[in-house]
Amino acid sequence: MDSHSLAAVRRVSSPRLMSWRRSTWWIRIGLMAAVIGLLGATVAWVVDHSALTHAFATVGNRPWLVVGFVIGYTAAFWLRAEAWRLLLPGLGRIASYSALQTSLFANHLLPVKAGEIARPYVATARGIPAPRAVSTSLVARLLDYLVLFFLAAVLIPFAPSSPVGGDAGLLVSGLFLALGAGSVVALRRLPVPERVPAAARPLWTSLKQSLDEISTRQAVGALLLTIPAWMLESVALLATVHAVGGDISVQAAIAVTSFTLLFQVFHFAPGGIGVYEASMTGALGLYGFSVEDALMIAVVTHGLKFGYSYTFAAVFAAYEVFRALPFGKSSVADADGECDGHASRLEIVAARAWNVLNEGKPFTPVFAANTLLFLSIPSLGDAGYWVRAAIAGIAIIPLGVVFYRFDFPLWLRTALWSFLFLFIALFKTADLVAVGVSLGLYLGFTIILWGSVYYHLRIGMPWTNFTRFWRLVLENPDPTSGNFLEQTPKFLLMILMFGYVMDGPSIASVAAVEGFILFVGIAALLLHQWFFTWVPALPSTPLRGTGPTPSRSARRVIAIVIDGCRADRLREAHTPFIDSLRHEGTEYTDMRTVYPARTVTAFSSMLTGAPPAVHGMKSNFVPNLGVKCESVFDVLEQGGEKGRLVGIAHLVDAFGEDRVSTVSAVNHNDEIDHALVRQAKRVMREEDPDLLVLQLLSVDQTGHARGSYNREYLDKIEITDRIIEDFVGWCEREGYMDDATLVISSDHGQGIGIGGHGHLTESERRVPCIFQGTGVQKGRVVGETRHLTDVAPTLLHLLGKRPPVQSVGRDLLDSTNDAEVSDGPVAVLIPAFNEAANLPGTLSRVPRTEVPDLHVIVVDDGSSDDTAAVARRCGAETVVRHERNRGLGAALRTALHTARDMNARAAVYLDADGEYDPVEISLLLADIEAGRADYVLGTRGRGGSEGQRIGRYLGNRVFTALLNLAAGRRIRDGQTGFRAFSRRAIQVAEISHDYNYAQVLTLDLLRKGMRMSEVPITWRRRRRGNSFIGWQYLWRVPVGMARELWTA
Repeated sequence: MDSHSLAAVRRVSSPRLMSWRRSTWWIRIGLMAAVIGLLGATVAWVVDHSALTHAFATVGNRPWLVVGFVIGYTAAFWLRAEAWRLLLPGLGRIASYSALQTSLFANHLLPVKAGEIARPYVATARGIPAPRAVSTSLVARLLDYLVLFFLAAVLIPFAPSSPVGGDAGLLVSGLFLALGAGSVVALRRLPVPERVPAAARPLWTSLKQSLDEISTRQAVGALLLTIPAWMLESVALLATVHAVGGDISVQAAIAVTSFTLLFQVFHFAPGGIGVYEASMTGALGLYGFSVEDALMIAVVTHGLKFGYSYTFAAVFAAYEVFRALPFGKSSVADADGECDGHASRLEIVAARAWNVLNEGKPFTPVFAANTLLFLSIPSLGDAGYWVRAAIAGIAIIPLGVVFYRFDFPLWLRTALWSFLFLFIALFKTADLVAVGVSLGLYLGFTIILWGSVYYHLRIGMPWTNFTRFWRLVLENPDPTSGNFLEQTPKFLLMILMFGYVMDGPSIASVAAVEGFILFVGIAALLLHQWFFTWVPALPSTPLRGTGPTPSRSARRVIAIVIDGCRADRLREAHTPFIDSLRHEGTEYTDMRTVYPARTVTAFSSMLTGAPPAVHGMKSNFVPNLGVKCESVFDVLEQGGEKGRLVGIAHLVDAFGEDRVSTVSAVNHNDEIDHALVRQAKRVMREEDPDLLVLQLLSVDQTGHARGSYNREYLDKIEITDRIIEDFVGWCEREGYMDDATLVISSDHGQGIGIGGHGHLTESERRVPCIFQGTGVQKGRVVGETRHLTDVAPTLLHLLGKRPPVQSVGRDLLDSTNDAEVSDGPVAVLIPAFNEAANLPGTLSRVPRTEVPDLHVIVVDDGSSDDTAAVARRCGAETVVRHERNRGLGAALRTALHTARDMNARAAVYLDADGEYDPVEISLLLADIEAGRADYVLGTRGRGGSEGQRIGRYLGNRVFTALLNLAAGRRIRDGQTGFRAFSRRAIQVAEISHDYNYAQVLTLDLLRKGMRMSEVPITWRRRRRGNSFIGWQYLWRVPVGMARELWTA
């Protein structure tokens, strides 16, 4: 398999794999939180907090100890930097030292040793090839752990309480050392074993190559420098023990330090919190220290290292950040004499970090947790406080999960204020100090830091921008942290709930809080199902045709995406060039974005044709990088062609650095689009892509900083029109527009407030979309609703390629898609399991004369009788067979997919058991054919409930009542097995439950805005065979409904 195919396979991840990735991300976060919480609880329980406070104070009052620690610790890093330079001769002395200090700072700031990437990053920034920087970093770390193992193995056996002491201890240590040395030799000399797991193979190969590239002389020299470096690390422990009046030898300090650092392989929390303290406490115990004293010494020693990292090492980290930013590095002129401003690796990482604070979902728990820590500063020395805080923190975690899961978009956020005031009233708690501090921190972050400082430094907005920005924050409706009316009740409720448990931690108080959270969760489920119905209803399965690959009509496609451009404001602006494209091409006046209307989400749907649930980019905050399905770039590469995206750093999260040519977002707003255009010209000259997608950013940034109703927003659209005209003119002069197609569109509009977009207010939903050039009809205006998912298949059709695998979009340039055409059959969907006896009677009553274009589809769900053969014999046009019995829901899902593939204009579902009369199909079709409904339920009642057992009747009533509650509307018969669907409902219907379909399908379609009606029908009890409904129905259906509500 070639690299392009392999890349495509990686992107087309299964839902199960995507779910596993999401779950492992939460597991990592949970593990880190658990380690920190366990350490805090252990310290509070074991260590006398007054002694701990005194120990820190003693160290601070002995400056000579602190100075000695700083000198020794600094020297240790200098020796390690020199050791790395022996492995990497091209790296300067200051650069290597700065790299290690930056890595130290990052490791004490981030979990899972994420700071390790800083070392090769700094080397790469100095011109060292990335593979070489990474490989030597790996070898240096391997030497580090070999030295630590050597020191611990040689010295620990001499500890007074060593479990294996004296000569026996040395023998055991020697055996382990020999095993380690032999492993390194084997790693260097032997080929990669076939049994090595695929996930570990790249790391194994990289280490082997690294060892092969380094001479024995280099390795020995680096090893000789690494040994004293790690011995010097013991100065932190020596300083702490002497400060608290203890006694420890240099040999013991080296042994304990080596043992402790060796265990930092298991590094979950920042700085290895928890693992460090546990391993050092255990090692000190071997030298006669009590658990209480050992743990106190470990905490203080680690505190010294954190202090060093956040002061001395932070200076080097800040220097590297400065160098990485555009104003901190030298400019390289391109062929036009313009400066190249690629987004650096640091900026890409920084953009991801910023999105943690910018996106509302991660912001809420992060802000609440940090505010609580800030409020806890006066109680740092109170051990009892931290025990209560741990209990309260764990108690409010479920509330954080509810707030992360549910958006409470637009007017639904009023429910959050109701929850807040109800909690205050019921629990009679309102800490005004906590509320005031929280609001002050929030408004300071959003209005001052974000609205003024951030926008001034990044895009050149005036320092006084806060004078307007505060009003934008107060009215902002989007899903960012700048949504005051959504974020404020969320974090206040978490903080007040935390305070309530803190005031009196008991089983009763925790139970009361958990009960209230349960109420909030159920209310959130129901509110979102009842009222959150404006999300665009996209087809649930790919719409790829089975015909031949289309012929190529355009030599090249250039798509220009004006980020954040409202369709209505574009119409208002004076844009002569874009107006000329309208007249010369085809315009789509009702092009809709996706939900949520965020940049990464919308670009991903635009360039994969897939809905967000499939491509996985559900906000600008992207915990798992890369779209999870095939994109236009994959399709082009598979055909030996090339597509490129020019934009800013956060688009890399979706499509990768190999497809996205970036420009630094740290540019004045008047310059950013010119920089993007220069980069696009460079890409055209150097790579000559078949598809170029160019993001223009200044319109979006103006809307965010000044508001989309401000005149400045309109002015920026007019300037953008001229920039596009200049770029297209350049392309024409260079010959890039020969036989080319030009596309002008946007990823989303903007609402009120800080150019809010995400929750789909009216002005966010519609985006401009114009096609002009080769293969495009002139002067055509399409008013029917289209979606951004239609862009990907259209781009590829122009280039003679098939749509991406998971694309649900339609070709925009196919005139047959201009309207909902009335052709196509009416599909009759009949799932059947062991219904050979009932099918003849059911199929014989299908009214083919009344509805002449009926097409009967029977799905045999793994029957053990002759169901499939009987269906064919009795006239079913299509028979689909499941190899095993999968359930009624799975069978109906297959039937709907089959109807979708044949482009049925409508579908009618009925059970195969003869309980429903097919003659009444026309009754269910009437509302659909008249355009009054998309989904019709046949309500049993016209003929009574003849023959229905009392248990079955009561069960229907109970489950219909549950459906009424979940759907927020009255439905007379939620269990009926006789239903009809419009073409639109067929396309968007999803059944998440294999066992049954009735409730989850109705909830799904209502949530997607499908119009529902009910018509009375006759019903009779089945005469032959057995119903699938049994005792399992009583629990599987409610569980399926709950899952549908939660995962929707």
